[in-house]
Amino acid sequence: MYAYASETLLYVCFAIVCGAVVLNAVPPSGKPNVRLPGSLLFNAVIGIALLSLVPVIKNTIFLTQFAGPFRDIIDDVLLELEFGKAWLWMFGMCTVLLALLSFRDPSRHPATNALTGLLALGLLLSYGWASHAAGLSETWGFMAQSLHLAAASVWIGVLLLVGWFAAPYDGWLRFLRWFHPLAIGCVLAIVAAGFVLMAYIVPNYANSWIVSYGQALLIKHLLFVPVLCFGIANGFLLRAKLRRQPQYDPRPWFRVESVFVLLLFAATAFMGQQRPPHDDPENPEPLVPSPLFRSIHGNEVTADTQLAFGFDPAGAVFAAAAVALLALLFRAWRKNAPRTAAAVGIGFVVSAYLSLMLLVR
Repeated sequence: MYAYASETLLYVCFAIVCGAVVLNAVPPSGKPNVRLPGSLLFNAVIGIALLSLVPVIKNTIFLTQFAGPFRDIIDDVLLELEFGKAWLWMFGMCTVLLALLSFRDPSRHPATNALTGLLALGLLLSYGWASHAAGLSETWGFMAQSLHLAAASVWIGVLLLVGWFAAPYDGWLRFLRWFHPLAIGCVLAIVAAGFVLMAYIVPNYANSWIVSYGQALLIKHLLFVPVLCFGIANGFLLRAKLRRQPQYDPRPWFRVESVFVLLLFAATAFMGQQRPPHDDPENPEPLVPSPLFRSIHGNEVTADTQLAFGFDPAGAVFAAAAVALLALLFRAWRKNAPRTAAAVGIGFVVSAYLSLMLLVR
C-alpha cells in the first residue's frame, strides 16, 4: 500500500512543480492571483527526491533475497541499474533546484523560473528513463513515457493550483484564452503517448482486463472520460457562460475535475506496481488473474483465457445507465451543481465498468 500512496503523491509533486513553472511564465493580466503556501513548491521538490527513491528501495529489498545484505546491494543498484542511476540524476537535480528556490523566488524572477522549468524537464526525462516502457524500447518507450508524464503534469498542475489556490478573479476569459489550447494540446499528447505505451506494454487490450494491470488500466481509461467531459465543459461551454455571466466563478469545477485527476493518479500508481501483461522473458512465472475479475467471472478463469464480447441483459442495462449518467453530468454542469456532477461521474465509472465486465465472455 505504501508504494501505491508514494507513487500517487509523486505524480502530484510533479504536477505542482510543472504547474507553478507554467503559471509563473504567464503575465499577471492572464491569470488569477495564485496564492501558493510558501513551502508548497519547496516541499514538492523534496517529495520528488524522496518519493522517487521508494521503488529503488523496494527493488533493492527484493534483491536481498538473492544477492546478499541491503548495504552490499544498494551501491550496485544505484550505479549499475538504470532505475538506480536515474534516481541519482533526479536527486542531483532536486538538490540544485532546492538551492535555487532557497535564494530566488521564481514567481518574481523570470530567469529563475526558466531554470526551474529546465530542471523540471530533466526530472521528467529521468523518470521516463527509469520507466518500464523505456526498458522495452530505449527510444519510443522512453519518449512516450516522458511525454505522457510531462503533458499530464503541465495540464493537471495548472488545474490543481488554480482550482485550489487562486483568489477570486474577474478575468477568467483571459485565463481560458491560453489555458484551453494548452489543455487540448496536453490531452492530445497524453492520448498519443498512451497509444504508443499500450503498443509495447498491452498487446491485447481486452484480454489484459483479466490481470490486475489491465483492470487498473481499464479503470484509468474510464476515469479519463469524466475528466474529458469536465474539460469540455470547463473549456468550450465555460466561455459562453462567462460571456453571459462575467462574474461566474469556475473554481469549484476545477476542483471537481482535480479530484478525478487524483483518482487517475492513484490508478496509474497501482498499475506501476503490477506486472504488465506482455511477454517477459526475465519473469517466466505465469500471470495470475485479477481477484476483481475472478469475483465477476469465477475462479476457473486463467490469464490465458481469450475474451470476446457478447450480449448480456444486465450489461446492456449498465451500459445504458453509463450513457445516461454522462448526459446528467453535463446537466449538472449547466445547473452549477459540482457535487452532483462528481457523484454522477463516479456513477458513470462504476456503471461503465460493470457493463464491460458483464459484456465480455
